[in-house]
Amino acid sequence: MPSPKARSSAARSGSVPCTGGNGRYEFISLSRTPPPHLLQRQGSDPTTARLRASESPNRRRGSGSSTSSTGGQQLPEEDCMKLNPSIIGIALSSLLAIDLWLSKRLGVCACEDSSWGSVRPLMKLVEISGHGIPWLAGAAYCLYKSDSAAGQEVMLNLLMALVLDLVLVGVMKAVVRRRRPAHNRMDMFATFSVDGYSFPSGHATRAAMCARFLLAHLVLAAPLRVLVLLWATFVGFSRVLLGRHHVTDVVLKTYSMAKRVAVIGAGSSGLTSIKCCLDEGLEPVCFESSDDIGGLWRFKEQPEADRCSIYRSLTVNTSKEIMCFSDFPVPDHYPNFMHNSMIMQYYKLYAEHFNLLRYIHFQTTVRSVRQRPDFSDSGQWEVVTVDGDGQEETHVFDGVLVCAGHYTQPIRPLSDFPGIDIFPGTVIHSWEYKDPNPYLGKRVVVIGIGNSGGDIAVELSRTCEKTFLSTRKGAWVTGRVVGRGLPLDMIMIRRFRDLINSLMPRALLNWIGERSLNQRHDHKLYGLQPPYRILDQRIINDDLAGRIVVGDLVMKSNVKKFQGSTVVFDDGTVEEKIDAVILCTGYDYRFPFLPASLHSGSDGDLKLYRRVFPPSLERPTLAIMGLLQTKGPIMPVAELQARWATRVIAGLTNLPPAEKMDKTIERDIKPYLKRYLSPKLAALQVNYIPYLDTIAKEVGVCPNIAWLLLTDPAVGLRVYFGPCTPYQFRLSGPGHWRGARQAILTQWDRGLCGDQHLNFCDHCFTLV
Repeated sequence: MPSPKARSSAARSGSVPCTGGNGRYEFISLSRTPPPHLLQRQGSDPTTARLRASESPNRRRGSGSSTSSTGGQQLPEEDCMKLNPSIIGIALSSLLAIDLWLSKRLGVCACEDSSWGSVRPLMKLVEISGHGIPWLAGAAYCLYKSDSAAGQEVMLNLLMALVLDLVLVGVMKAVVRRRRPAHNRMDMFATFSVDGYSFPSGHATRAAMCARFLLAHLVLAAPLRVLVLLWATFVGFSRVLLGRHHVTDVVLKTYSMAKRVAVIGAGSSGLTSIKCCLDEGLEPVCFESSDDIGGLWRFKEQPEADRCSIYRSLTVNTSKEIMCFSDFPVPDHYPNFMHNSMIMQYYKLYAEHFNLLRYIHFQTTVRSVRQRPDFSDSGQWEVVTVDGDGQEETHVFDGVLVCAGHYTQPIRPLSDFPGIDIFPGTVIHSWEYKDPNPYLGKRVVVIGIGNSGGDIAVELSRTCEKTFLSTRKGAWVTGRVVGRGLPLDMIMIRRFRDLINSLMPRALLNWIGERSLNQRHDHKLYGLQPPYRILDQRIINDDLAGRIVVGDLVMKSNVKKFQGSTVVFDDGTVEEKIDAVILCTGYDYRFPFLPASLHSGSDGDLKLYRRVFPPSLERPTLAIMGLLQTKGPIMPVAELQARWATRVIAGLTNLPPAEKMDKTIERDIKPYLKRYLSPKLAALQVNYIPYLDTIAKEVGVCPNIAWLLLTDPAVGLRVYFGPCTPYQFRLSGPGHWRGARQAILTQWDRGLCGDQHLNFCDHCFTLV
């Protein structure tokens, strides 16, 4: 039934409606100035299009003039339907506005700077017109309202065809699983059950079927028939033009639009970079020089040049909930602090779960990465690799992610220790140390008190006759756990605590922290008291004080010189009959395969915007992953960096101008120049939570605390007052993970032993 408004407007028009004896529908005008979109039951008119539902389909082509006219008979007003064009205009305008805002906000559909960016709104409307749900609803409504058997038969055929089409698409979705581009996040009609995958959408077949229906059952003028054909063509390819699916989903893999990205290294940063490439619709190719994944955490009996090397007993000093990948929690039964072998198992589970191994070329070393001649236009790189058989190959990539790590070049400051060249014992770097067995019953000097120096000295003290730990400055030493045996990082790495620290004077915070540690063991009494403050630097070691107090480990000042097997220290003490020296003097980093022009820092280091992108490049298609130091785990940082870098390479996110990036780099490094003598070392430092939030804002995944507190207080309170676990960056935005909320709610259940749980009062206590 038409609305009263429609009836009254028809009456005011002064037109005389007509009807056709065979019950045909026509588009006609009811006024002297023909209003658009008016549908009325009417007789034959060769200048208008009509839907003849009562005739046999075999007769419709040639029956345009075989109608009995009853032009003088007036049709009752209630049989007339008028579509209000103002309502249509408002609806379309609202749809456009909402689409524009959502597309801008969420990054769906074509990029604004892409070739289809200018016509994106129109293409979006065309694409929406090809969805199965609107056609199903329309066909069902027409079937319900049809008043003739022939019309019902036609609409029933269309309805069944649409249902069959959706069933076939569903079957294809269950069989063909390809990674979906990040643009496809809002595609609710084209995904049935599997999140994160891309499938042949059915738009092309549905458009062809609906176009055939329109041409067969509507008598249209030639221009309108051409428009229908154009509509079907554009609907069929709309998902490609909008970036909803890869071109290979439509043209059966004859060519690919996905950008190829080289990932150098298959450690923790390399694995998550491969996954992030897949998430953004990129095609990753990973080159790993060894024969397995794992990078730093892969233990080998013999160290290999230009690769990371660890000792057998190495256990991580960050808890599993803080250090895990944001969409793949560490299994519940794994301990809070994992041995290197368990970290390797976790990496393998991650790689298998996301099917990453097939993108990795093992025993393949990258020799050079150079810009192509047309780099300013294409942003492409020429990568030269050598496989295990010595075969050299040249590749072309649209982007490069360097995940080679920075613990591959051990620093051996032998010139700082006169006489060491004639020392009769063994001198090695911690990079070469594997286990204490070769030092059984010997007297060993360990030089350097970083995390590795403390671990190695403690381990040797249980085997050697005597172990000496030499340090120039000492160190603040804390353990992996704090009050009630809870993990240190889950207590300390919190947003609310960061706010308190920013409001309180730094001197007061240092005094509180140093007083707390000295109550556990007096650093001055144990020979550990450093000249710097606790917030500047500290190491994590659970057993160092215990080995000192039993006398198996002796603290010494800096080594002054060697005299044969005798070692003289700065404080004048002398130790004789030393059998071995282990240098725990840190690492340098270098990437010899990169262009020399990128090493533009003051010490020849890489000058990087946000510790990721070299600002000197014309096109931001090369990024460095994990090249930083922070008081927190590296894995969540590297994962966020990879999520950002892949979005930049895919063209979904833009970087600021080079001048602005240079100013940001200078501003970021300035606070650390006072604490670190080397500018190269100062440039690596970042503040953990603020840095995570900075990168998360670039990606569009930084948690909105105020909104969470309003809409989901249980999660909001844990995000702000609880541990800053990586799951927080999967709650919303690109790469949203449905399990993030539950992971946050249960993080303490996995982070404690057995079936222990923390109630609200326990959370308040741990916060205090």
